[in-house]
Amino acid sequence: MSSDTDHFANKRTFLAWMRTGISLMGFGFVIAKFVIFLHALEGKPTSAFSTSLIAGEIMIVVGIITIGYGFYEYSANEKDIENNKYYSRKTELFIFTAIVIGMAILLLLFII
Repeated sequence: MSSDTDHFANKRTFLAWMRTGISLMGFGFVIAKFVIFLHALEGKPTSAFSTSLIAGEIMIVVGIITIGYGFYEYSANEKDIENNKYYSRKTELFIFTAIVIGMAILLLLFII
C-alpha cells in the first residue's frame, strides 16, 4: 500500500529534475546570448556556427533531455508506487548518462 509521503517524495524528485533541466537551459541561453552581445558590441555579425553559440545550444538540449528523463522517471516511479513494487531502471539510467556524457564531450570539443 502506497502512502502519501511516497507520492510527495516522487513529486519532489521530479521537481528537482525540472530545476536541474531549467538551470541547464538557462545557462545555455546565457552562453548563447552573451556571445551575441559581445559580437554586437564589436560591431561584427554573429555567425550561426560560433563555437560558444553552439555550446549554448548544446546546454539547452541537455536541459530538455534532463526534463524529459525526469518526467519518464516520475511516471515510472508513480506506477511502481501504485503497484507497491520497485523496478531498477539501470538500462534507462545508463542511456541517459551516456547521452549527457556524449553531449558534454561534444561541448568540450566546441570549447577547445
